[in-house]
Parts: sequence; C-alpha cells; structure tokens
Amino acid sequence: MMVLIASIGVSCTDEDLVEYTQQESITMDNTVSYIQVVTPVVAFQAGTEKYDISFNSIAGYNEISKIDVYKTFTDAVSATGLQTNEVLLKSYDVTATTGTRQVITDEITYADLREGLVLDGGALPADEVDLAIGASWSLRFEATYSDGTTAPVSGGITVGVLHRFAGLYRVIESSYYRIGVGPNADWSGETRFIGSVDENTFSHPDFWGNFAWAGSEFHFDVDYDNDNEITVPIIVDGLFSGSYALNCTDDGADFVSVPCEDQNVVIADDVTGKHIIKLTYGYMTEGSADPVNDGAREFYEIMEKIVD
Repeated sequence: MMVLIASIGVSCTDEDLVEYTQQESITMDNTVSYIQVVTPVVAFQAGTEKYDISFNSIAGYNEISKIDVYKTFTDAVSATGLQTNEVLLKSYDVTATTGTRQVITDEITYADLREGLVLDGGALPADEVDLAIGASWSLRFEATYSDGTTAPVSGGITVGVLHRFAGLYRVIESSYYRIGVGPNADWSGETRFIGSVDENTFSHPDFWGNFAWAGSEFHFDVDYDNDNEITVPIIVDGLFSGSYALNCTDDGADFVSVPCEDQNVVIADDVTGKHIIKLTYGYMTEGSADPVNDGAREFYEIMEKIVD
C-alpha cells in the first residue's frame, strides 16, 4: 500500500521523471562528498609518544577545499561525565576533485589533544598518566566547500584512554577440557583484545576461551597491592553457558585438567610493554537433560601483549 501511494504521488507531479543509466548512477557527479574514516578508534595509553589518525576525503559534485577536525574531551571520573569545550584540533587542505579520493594521515600527541580544552574550570592534567581510564576524546569533521560554505560531515574518531595493560594480545598457550576430557582445543596464535573498564577492571570481549562470543564479555579485576593477582571471571553480560562460572579461588577442586597455580596474574613488563596475562576460568553444567553432559568446562590461556 505504501508503495502504491508513493507511486501515485510521483505520477501526479508536473515534473518529468529523470531516469539514470547504471553507469550514470554510479558516477561521483551524482554523489555528495563524504569522509571515510580509516581509524575510527584510537587507543590512548600513557607513555605513547604519538598516535596515528587517518581518513579519506571522497570528492563528489560539491568538492571540499578544507577539513577541520574539532575535539571534545569527556571525563570518566565525574558521575555525570563532564565534557570540555570544543576546540579545533587541526585543519587539512583538500585538493581532491570530483570522482577522486585524497588520503589524509597525521600523527597527534597528548599536547595536541590537551591544548585549549577546559574541564570543570581547569585544564586537562599536564601529565597524561593522571588521566582517568575510560575517559575519551571525540573528534568530529567539518568541511569547507569550494563555494565557501561550511557544514559538519558525518563520521568521527574516538580516542579512548586505556590502561597500559589493555590492548591487543596474542595467545601463546591455551587449552580447553570438557568434563576432564581433552584437550579439545588450542587457540594459541590467535589474538584477543583486552579492554580497560576502569583502573582495576578489564574486559575480555568476544571470546570465552576458544569459543566465539561476539558482542559479549566478562571482566576481570587486578589487585595491584597483591602482586597483580587477578579475579576472573566476573560475569557482566550473562554466562557463556552452563549453570554457573568457575574460578580458581572458590572452585579450585573443579579444575583437574588445567592449572590454577601460577595462573590468574598479570606479569608486567614496563620495559618492552609485552605484558603477560595468565587466566584460568570455566563454567559448570548441572541438571542437564543428559546427565553425561554435567560437569566442569575448564579454560586456560596465557596471552602476551602485542607491541608495534
């Protein structure tokens, strides 16, 4: 019915319909200019000298002559998430003509990100280590067109403040046992992203051991006053499977095939940045329709942070 109404509305206008051939429809002469973001998320970690940002200016019929990138900072300490004023970060001249692309890459520093911003009446910390984990900058684009007009352009870049232990890790040891039988899997060589929720809490998203768990995660806490001991898993997004989660502290007797000793700890390496995270965790299945399925599922992994 909606299609019929729409067709009636079109047929009753006085204007002639314009039909484009397939070739004409894909030309940039019929398309507005836009920004293609290459680095939508940038991981900010204290001690890193500079950060790469990259985006492409795709030129349509309304050619862009300049792109201004504006920055805003959002605090992670205040309950309301206080924001700063908005300040110009950098400007980039664009020479791309209709139907072409201009690749724009740059390096930004904490000084670039900090300059000019005011949070709750004061400047951002002079020392980047004082930034709260979970804080972030939002970078947005504004275009100046060849006719002199300006307008915001969709897309943006988030620069998130992560703990030094967060980042991309490579699994260097792993195993999975099901009800004492196995190993049933080894995911060594695969990569895992470890995020930082706050100063002590980290996220392990998208995977429970070797099983893909896209869009879900569990957390783990690090006790810096107790030799970087880890509490894992902390369930925040529902249990992956089974009746309840297992951990070495409360359920050590259920781990018969993977080690608890010397596990669940962060081994920090602030010289090379190749921190080691050692985890043992699992889940218990009870009361299933087939009692043969009842028992512990045990997961063991050691990960090393990937350093460029």
